[in-house]
Amino acid sequence: MSLSIEVENYETDVLIVGGGAAATMAAFECATVGIKTIQVTKGRATSGTTTVARGGFAAAMGKDDSPAQHLADILKYGGELIDPEMARVWCEDIVAIVKDLEDWGAEFIRSDDGELDLKMFPNHSHARAVHHNDTTGNMVTKVLSRRLRGDDRIEKHSLTAIVDLVKHDGRVVGAWGVDYRNGKLVTYTAQQVILASGGGSGLFYVNDNPPQVTGDGYVMGFRAGVNLLGIEMIDFQAMCCSPEELFGFAPHPTGFINAGAVFRNEEGEEFLKRYFPETAEKSSRSEVILAMAKEIHAGRAGSTGGIFMDATEIPIETIQKQIPHVYKTCLHRGIDITQTPLEVAPGSHTWLGGLDVDTYGQSSIPGLFAAGETAGGIHGGNRIGGSALAASLAFGRRAGRKAAELVDSDPVLITAARNDVIPESERDWLARLLERTEGPFQGDVRMHCRMLAHEKLGPIREEKTLREALTEYERIENEDLPNLRLSDEARETGKGRGEEIESALSIRNLALLGRLLSTAALERAESRGMHYRVDYPDTNDEDWRKVTRLSRADGDRIVFSTDPVKVPAAPPE
Repeated sequence: MSLSIEVENYETDVLIVGGGAAATMAAFECATVGIKTIQVTKGRATSGTTTVARGGFAAAMGKDDSPAQHLADILKYGGELIDPEMARVWCEDIVAIVKDLEDWGAEFIRSDDGELDLKMFPNHSHARAVHHNDTTGNMVTKVLSRRLRGDDRIEKHSLTAIVDLVKHDGRVVGAWGVDYRNGKLVTYTAQQVILASGGGSGLFYVNDNPPQVTGDGYVMGFRAGVNLLGIEMIDFQAMCCSPEELFGFAPHPTGFINAGAVFRNEEGEEFLKRYFPETAEKSSRSEVILAMAKEIHAGRAGSTGGIFMDATEIPIETIQKQIPHVYKTCLHRGIDITQTPLEVAPGSHTWLGGLDVDTYGQSSIPGLFAAGETAGGIHGGNRIGGSALAASLAFGRRAGRKAAELVDSDPVLITAARNDVIPESERDWLARLLERTEGPFQGDVRMHCRMLAHEKLGPIREEKTLREALTEYERIENEDLPNLRLSDEARETGKGRGEEIESALSIRNLALLGRLLSTAALERAESRGMHYRVDYPDTNDEDWRKVTRLSRADGDRIVFSTDPVKVPAAPPE
């Protein structure tokens, strides 16, 4: 069956996949040294999950602070699975990046004396979160976007989804995907490819990420032969399940806590005092989320399945200072948080594992890098607040700098882009998808993948439900994916067809990602960070102070193993 859809071909030195902070920082580095660069984004650049970093990000900018002290806090509270060298380099690099962001127009809040107004986040020994009140991510996105738009050296391909990487003679030489704005297929050849496509939160029904974040980087890297580290470790955050007007909204719980909010169960009890008498709401992020999840699991949830984040006793002046954007957003939707508690439940915020790379983001496969949330080893089994955006900025810069250096110092002769880089099996699958009039509708299967993760792969886990999830994702791959169909409208217009093809292709990533997550979570027979096993409720350092590793065997068969936790080359000062 022939594929009747137009294919456009491109050639570049560095192909960057993603539109967030990591991808954009990488693009800046390549452009600065004159390397031909194409940045491909599912949404519009700059986009991605940068905007969800509301309250600020951590950098040792204080006079009595240092990157070494910052690192010591991370190693102490980061779930004990972190690669210390990965953590060290971003703690050091982020200090210079803060200064660069300000040079580019970032408006971090400063006090009357001109010093940075640094916030204190839980588990940090110093106030070190640079911020723009509770819209830090939006502000950083605007700064990066403005600089990106003004840089003609970077070719931007928006509304384009990369489907898979292209390999030749053991190295990555490009990628192919769908330009769903125009309903075309696209191919790219490149000397170096940087995957910075975010995490996998789109696998979950409740999440605060853009809908395009579907774990593409994890799955593409895994298929190319790169191992996945610690993929079972996910950073869940409180997200609204009631009032209905705010469903799915991530209300920046750290900001609420700093303002003085308390968490209550259905009975009105401030239950965190029962779990953590000394620290209560000031406990670590993972402790708070797990306590919430346990209360919900025990049947002490509200009518829509959550617990209550109560700011009704906080003075309005404090609310307007600590979380002004959240307050205005809720008010705009008819909810006054000074009068009405928000009912919240755990939702997927960031993923802590990722592809196995070195401190420059370079993988074991020549020609392939990963940065940002797509990279592994950075955050271990937990993540203290303010780390995600900081690490993405730092590793995006490092990956871009190293990729550009390799193009300059060790250029690779690559074959010009051709239609036939899209495997015949993929062309056949797409052709049948376009023609099929019967079978499961792609949108329904996509929702099923997400609800399956929501119900069985959240922070509270056990062998029975994990095995059920694993079995169902395998069934989806074997039975539903070969028989997917598009809507009738999608077959009639180029744009509609492109959008549904992109969605259908992303289901393949979601199904494999669900299988990967289920496998790693099932094997880790202990509780650690926000991974809580009902059947193994304790942390087991003797057997499980290890990093899980998933590698690919024949086809997409998953091979599980573990690595010992790395120790620092020298103790942090």
